[in-house]
Amino acid sequence: MEVTIDTILEELEEARQIALAAKSPTAAISASMGKAKLLGLANARVEEDETESSPKEVLVKFV
Repeated sequence: MEVTIDTILEELEEARQIALAAKSPTAAISASMGKAKLLGLANARVEEDETESSPKEVLVKFV
């Protein structure tokens, strides 16, 4: 079997679905993060809005 980005994404999605069915959110999140990393979406910069003291709003930009 050839290993490609698509086949890895399929495996991660299958693992995520199994984790959700087993009510295992940590495993589901791990699979989702694996997909995000593979697609280059996991490197996010977080910028805080410093105009308000409480509660703070956080803006997340995916690059």
